[in-house]
Amino acid sequence: MNKNLGKILNAPYPFDVVDANRRKAESKFGRDFIIDFGIGDPTDPTPEVVREACREAADETKTLGYPSALGSSVFLEAVRHYMDARFGVALNANDIVPTYGAKYAAFHLPCYYMNPGKGEAALVPNPGYPPYADGTMLAGGIPCFLNMLEENDFEPDFEKIPKDTLKKSKLLFLNSPHSPTGKVYSKEKLKEAVDLCLDNGIILVSDECYADLYFDKPPMSILQIKGAEECALVLNSLSKRSMMTGYAVGFLASKNRELLKPYAAIQRKSIQGVANVVQYAAAAAFLDEKHPEEMRKTYKQRLDTLIPALEKAGCTVRKPEGTFFVWAKVPKKDTPMEFCERLLLEKGINSVPGNLISRKHDGINPGERYARFALVPSIEKTREAAKRIAGN
Repeated sequence: MNKNLGKILNAPYPFDVVDANRRKAESKFGRDFIIDFGIGDPTDPTPEVVREACREAADETKTLGYPSALGSSVFLEAVRHYMDARFGVALNANDIVPTYGAKYAAFHLPCYYMNPGKGEAALVPNPGYPPYADGTMLAGGIPCFLNMLEENDFEPDFEKIPKDTLKKSKLLFLNSPHSPTGKVYSKEKLKEAVDLCLDNGIILVSDECYADLYFDKPPMSILQIKGAEECALVLNSLSKRSMMTGYAVGFLASKNRELLKPYAAIQRKSIQGVANVVQYAAAAAFLDEKHPEEMRKTYKQRLDTLIPALEKAGCTVRKPEGTFFVWAKVPKKDTPMEFCERLLLEKGINSVPGNLISRKHDGINPGERYARFALVPSIEKTREAAKRIAGN
C-alpha cells in the first residue's frame, strides 16, 4: 500500500461524533423533529431548467456513445459564456476541462504538481475543504495550514508564512467566498495572493464554488487579476450554485495551458468523462442566471432569520459575505461541542462544532470558539429553528 494512505485513513473522521449525537437526538425526538444545519447539502430542488435539459439530453445524446473526457462542445461553450458574462473573463474551449464536481479535482491536483518524498508543501486554508490537505498527503506532500482568524478578518496572512515554507511550497489553495467563514476576498487580497505565487513559483488553485452565493457585492474570479493568467487554476462546481450535488459536475480552467495540460492528459487516460446528459444539464445551469439570483434571496431570508436567534442565544455572529454558511462564535461559557450538543439534544437543532472542521496549527485551532450552520433547511424549518434556539 502507498504509505501515505495511512495519514488519511487513520485520521479520525470529524463528523463521527456529530453523527453519533444526531442518532441520540433522533431516538429521543424522532427523525422528523430534527432540523439539520449540519451537512452543507442543499435541500432545495434542482432548478426545472436543469432537470428539463437532462430529460431532453437523454434522447439527444442516445447515440453519442462514450462522453468526451475533455468536454462536449455544448458544455465548453456554456462555461465560456458563464465566465465571460459573470466575470468578464474570456476563455477558449481548450482552457477548460470538465470535472466530477470540485472534490475529485481538488483532491487529485497535488498529484500532478508535487514530487513525492521531496518535502514539498501546499498552503492550505484552515478551516478549509478537507480534500486540499488529504490530496496533498496522498501525493506525498506536506499541508501547511493558513489560519483563518477573526483578528485577520478571516483572510490568510501571507506575511506570516516562513521563508523556508515558501521555498518548498508548490501549491496555494485559495477559497473565496471562503467556506465556512463566508469571507469574500477583495481585489487587493487576490492580487496579493497572485503576487505571492508569481514571486515564489507557486501554482494558485482558486476554489470559486461559492462565487454565485453572495449577499452584497459579487465576488471576483482570480482570473480577473493581472498575473493570474500565468499561475492560476480556477476550480468551480454546480453543486451549490445550482443545487446539483447529485450530478457532480464542474470545471477546471486556466489561461496557462501548461498548467492545465497534465490534468487534461491524465483525465483522458483514466476516466470516460462526465456523462453526456449531465454535461447538457450543466450547460443549461451555467446559461441560466435566474435560479442563482433566486437562491441568493432565499439564503438571505434564512440568514436574516437565523442570526438574531443565535445572537439571542449568546452567540456573536459576523454576517457572512458569501457561501451559505454561518460561522457563529459560541457563548463564552461553552465549548463548541457543548453548545452544539445542547442545541441538538435539547432542541433538536443540528450544527457542527467548528473545532472539528479545523486543524490545530501554530498552537491555535481557528474553530475553537465557533459553530457552523449550513443554511439548507427550508425557510419554514429555519423559522421553527429560530424559535427553538431563541427559547420562544
